Amino acid sequence: MGPIGKLFSNSPDLKKTEANKKTAKSEENKSNSTQAAGQVKSGSSKDQVQISSKARELLTLKMEAESYIKEVKETELISPQEIDAIKEKIASKYYFDEEVINDLVDRLVSLPNYMDQK
Repeated sequence: MGPIGKLFSNSPDLKKTEANKKTAKSEENKSNSTQAAGQVKSGSSKDQVQISSKARELLTLKMEAESYIKEVKETELISPQEIDAIKEKIASKYYFDEEVINDLVDRLVSLPNYMDQK
């Protein structure tokens, strides 16, 4: 074969080389995607949940409310005589007396966590 024949005879080999490169790239891409999928699967076994500070605050309030409800349910009922005495004090405006108001405020301030509430 002459020089022109050699050029044409080499071109099919060149095409094969290009095809081999494309095949190698596609196999490499498949391998990378398989590895990525494997990483996703292994990463899913380490799921995490992040709870916001607001959610933690609401959970704390819910727990406090439940404890207060339990406490109220466990307390004794007020007798009808005690209810009548309270009604009389309200009617006589006993709770508007300055000494009673000051006493009430002092008791409220002395409650645990009073200063923590906003």
